[in-house]
Amino acid sequence: MRILRLALTLALASAALAQEGSVAGPSLGLLYDASARSLHRVNGVPAAALLSEALPGGDGLAWLAAAPGGGYALGVSEQTGLLEMVTATGRASLEALPGGVTGARFSPTGRAALLLWEGRAMAAKLSGASLEAGWEFATESGAALTISDDGQAALALFEGRLALHHAGGTVEHPALEQARAGAFVEGSHDMVALTEEAGVAFVQRGGEWTRVALPDGLARPVAVAATADYLLAVSEDGLLARVSSDGTAVETIACACTATTLTRMGRAHLYRLNEAGDGPVWLLDASEAQPRILFLPPVVKEAE
Repeated sequence: MRILRLALTLALASAALAQEGSVAGPSLGLLYDASARSLHRVNGVPAAALLSEALPGGDGLAWLAAAPGGGYALGVSEQTGLLEMVTATGRASLEALPGGVTGARFSPTGRAALLLWEGRAMAAKLSGASLEAGWEFATESGAALTISDDGQAALALFEGRLALHHAGGTVEHPALEQARAGAFVEGSHDMVALTEEAGVAFVQRGGEWTRVALPDGLARPVAVAATADYLLAVSEDGLLARVSSDGTAVETIACACTATTLTRMGRAHLYRLNEAGDGPVWLLDASEAQPRILFLPPVVKEAE
């Protein structure tokens, strides 16, 4: 009997630890479901991850955007108009930053953000559990914007032209015609871009643009991303290519999904391919010699 009680006690303790691990264990960051206006934590590791139930920190916000890398999300309180930082464990008002922000755009790994108002943008750098305000610049309404991971450069795309803004106030216009997408290379001021030219991506390293030929089936990719080692491109029908930085190696893989993005998750070389919603969230794991496709099943809501 004593042995049975001990076994039962150990079993209950193991169950409690397992439940605690599901909350405080490995995480791939935060994910926002715009259709349900709900924020979720991605619990687990790449090949065995699940979305949590909606986090309460995402309630009562006029808008919400989860940063790449998954450590935090930003939104504006419907009651106060203040910018709020949301994490898996709670939320805090960023009272030192101006209110009335209408949106946010993030750096490739989420270490910096652009805070948007009508006609202007402010750079902000992640510092501990908060954001530090930085420099500002004027921007056209409707421009696509992104910022470098160090928060010192911002890229604006408007009507096919790129403008590179620097923290010191200078602006460059990269010589690339008919641009339709642009992003910074992770951890760098180098850039990757798409134009109206089919089957090609452009990478700028050290100020010079290099044409990178994409494999068949990627005539018009919908998203690109890049690290110091490779460039990634994905088509709408889920064909993915990873091209080495010198263009000599190309790996392709197909996803049974409709791709819309290449957004970093909370682990290096792991990227989200679509938005959260009713179906699975599809992921690309580019860490192996051959990339692989993974997915997060949708949240199963209990019947009321």
